[in-house]
Amino acid sequence: MTPSPRTTASRQRPLRPGHGLSGQGLLGLALGAWAGAGLLAAGAAADAAPYRARTLVTGLENPRGLTIAPNGNLVLSEAGRGGDGPCLVAGSGNTLCYDTTGAVGLFDRSTNIYSRALTNLPSLAVQSSPLFPEGTGLADLAFNGSGQLFGVFGFGANPTLIPAAGSPLFGKTVAIDLTAGSLTPLADIAGFEATQNPDGKDLNSNPFALVVRGDDTYVTDSGGNSLVKADAANQVSLVNVFPEELVSTPPLPFPLPPEFPAQAVPTGMTIGPDGALYITQLSGFPFAPGSADVFRYDFINPVTKFAGGFSNLIDIAAGPDDALYLLQYSDDFFGPPSGSVLKLGLDGSVRTIFDDLVSPTGLAVGRDGTIYVANDGDGVNGELLALTPVPAPGPLPLLGVGVAFAQARRLRRRCGGLNQARSARAQRPAPPAAASGGDRATPGG
Repeated sequence: MTPSPRTTASRQRPLRPGHGLSGQGLLGLALGAWAGAGLLAAGAAADAAPYRARTLVTGLENPRGLTIAPNGNLVLSEAGRGGDGPCLVAGSGNTLCYDTTGAVGLFDRSTNIYSRALTNLPSLAVQSSPLFPEGTGLADLAFNGSGQLFGVFGFGANPTLIPAAGSPLFGKTVAIDLTAGSLTPLADIAGFEATQNPDGKDLNSNPFALVVRGDDTYVTDSGGNSLVKADAANQVSLVNVFPEELVSTPPLPFPLPPEFPAQAVPTGMTIGPDGALYITQLSGFPFAPGSADVFRYDFINPVTKFAGGFSNLIDIAAGPDDALYLLQYSDDFFGPPSGSVLKLGLDGSVRTIFDDLVSPTGLAVGRDGTIYVANDGDGVNGELLALTPVPAPGPLPLLGVGVAFAQARRLRRRCGGLNQARSARAQRPAPPAAASGGDRATPGG
């Protein structure tokens, strides 16, 4: 029996103390239990077609990056659950402990089988919460135009701590060979933060997402608030610094000034239908509603703001319909950990696609329009979901009404009067009732 997708009502994640407020990355590293600000994009409308969620995989350990392979199958990174150590204090203030519990997973769409194709990858995670060992490890995956798989490892702390963290792979991009079961380290993104510190804030590096374009690899560093480029020689250069923004402080259970400087915290990336690079931002503490934006980079001119009014954007994907799909990690600041998928047109229109997710962390859209989500991504009970439109009623019911009406007219003529026709119709059995489906669906807001 296929398990039901986890919903907000089925997963009440309590707020936990001790999490950072500076916004250096994902979950315990940057979001902590505070991450969850606000509202959907202003003016977001429900999509015309409701979507249904189907659970494909359960038991994922801190699922993160999700991408579509050239053959149409799904490739997923699991950051893992950490382990016995060594341990370090992350930028959030949490103590993270190391072990090789990360993985790259493959979901075969033809067999519906999920397998971990590459295991024993570096992982750092909080060990004080067995159910929610929020952690970091292999943060994202991307294919280049030749079908080669690449990844990037997060970190979420001062990059000078990496030598003592258990693995030199943290903070680096890697080439991944699933056939050989090997990783090759490439560009040192965290090292760039350590030596350059582009935003001028405290040293913190948490490489979050990557996109490969030709010989260049673009990486968002959510800890360093930057977008960087690694060339074919693995030399890292700065593309953009995302500055702090003064935001209106939302209602909080502790006093703060009316306005507060929020770090940008860039997160997901994708190449859009127009060939430009689109970047999402989480927007750091105090996670003001509507303070997260989508940025656009055409690889020539400076990065510009493309759309705004979102909250806690964590990933983005391009669809086959020339639209962008956005993933909000949470829609409510101190409420349940509910997230959503939004559809953003290049004309700026926004529609809610699905709004009953639980702390989602990864997003991909298939060539057939199926939306895949890594759900419940802040612990060891994550799941992979497929979102598909609920089929619209077909023309057959209306056709059946027309046929019945025509038969009634013929019957009336044959019997010679209206009363005789009514009597004949009254003796005909009623059509069976329509069966109700068991899948959970959302009307899209």
